[in-house]
Amino acid sequence: MYLIIVSVITLSSMTSFASTHMPKTPTINVAVASNFKLTALDIAQQFNTIYGIKVNIVSASTATLYKQILHGAPFQLFLSADKKHIQLLIDKQRASNDDAFVYAQGKLVFWQPQATETLTIHDFLNYAERLAIANPSFAPYGLAAEQTLRSVNKWQKQPYVKGNNINQTYQFVESGNVPAGLVAYSSIIQSRQNHYFIIPQNWYQPLQQVGIILGQQQEKETNLFRQFLLSDNIQHYITSQGYN
Repeated sequence: MYLIIVSVITLSSMTSFASTHMPKTPTINVAVASNFKLTALDIAQQFNTIYGIKVNIVSASTATLYKQILHGAPFQLFLSADKKHIQLLIDKQRASNDDAFVYAQGKLVFWQPQATETLTIHDFLNYAERLAIANPSFAPYGLAAEQTLRSVNKWQKQPYVKGNNINQTYQFVESGNVPAGLVAYSSIIQSRQNHYFIIPQNWYQPLQQVGIILGQQQEKETNLFRQFLLSDNIQHYITSQGYN
């Protein structure tokens, strides 16, 4: 009996020691613009499968994430939906210009799910009901929506509803609360929707999506993820998800 008790205590001690001293799985925290969330989650899963490195994806509007970074949020990488907020971080010396890179370019579409036929430019120009757009103050896709409406002299005439980010804008239309919206082409592709018209890209400033490394924590893992994101296979995958 004495020998059995000693054996159990020893095994328990060994288990406790092992759990305390086992190496932790490397983890990087990535701030991702709302429009790129689903694509980023899939890429992060692929990366984890290959390299055994966990990627935490935190998604919100670009402006919201930018403010969180300024307030010290522990992100190692920021995947913005524009160049503006990346440049602001560089100007404030919160990141280096050498660590910036373009990872995608977005497209804006006019989506009216209850339409009965393929939409054309005339459907968009003649549309006069409420229109869902992302808030131009927070979201680059919202700014592109404002620029589009101004390009065709509809900004002062078109009734619209603002979402906090482009994903919420999509949900307004998908739920039926708003009949149509200016949404990300990637959302349309990923959800296999119909009845949309791709907005001419000369109606708004290019939605060039730029990423940047933040600080030196988990630098090796973060650089590896950046390389993975820019690899030919992943760039082809990003294109298939509705980006240029």
